Amino acid sequence: MSQNLMDIKQIAEYLQMNKMTVYKLAREGTIPAFKVASEWRFRKDLIDAWLMNQIKDRPDFEQIKGAQQPKTGGKILIVDDDQAIQDYFERALRGYTVEKASSGEEALEIIRNNQPELVLLDIRMPGIDGIETLRRIKAIDRSISVIMLSAYGTLQTNIEAVKLGALTSMAKPFDLGEMRAIIIDAFTNPSTDKPTSQ
Repeated sequence: MSQNLMDIKQIAEYLQMNKMTVYKLAREGTIPAFKVASEWRFRKDLIDAWLMNQIKDRPDFEQIKGAQQPKTGGKILIVDDDQAIQDYFERALRGYTVEKASSGEEALEIIRNNQPELVLLDIRMPGIDGIETLRRIKAIDRSISVIMLSAYGTLQTNIEAVKLGALTSMAKPFDLGEMRAIIIDAFTNPSTDKPTSQ
């Protein structure tokens, strides 16, 4: 591979983004990319030009880039059967209204009653898994933003999640800076889907 041509893993590292976020941007045509067979490829010079345009078009870029804490005030639901993961997010997301659920069933009950703006949803859980929980969340209210959490998720699972309406996925163990950037983006650019039920 030439020095100017990068694959999805290399560009994710270069941009300090989750690979699924890069995949979504490429699929939507937001980021300059092209396919070789079934694999996405990226020209570094075009990516650099795209980055400069992003910075130029965002007057709040420096403020976002230097933020020590994501924009506060939103309601976030953490759905994970691991208490340590729940506690990690609760500490990391001070300033938000944070609720926690240990299963998909519990999460759906909270969503029906409290309607969080953002859900951080584990893919592998006892009972109904994250993919089925995502499907049911979107049936309740498509405007709720959902970010998948995964230690074991395959590319196919992540692609299915994006097709069902997930914004992206975050891989465990979590990088705090990446996590904050993803959550800032979720609140800055929330889902535009209309609610299907009240």
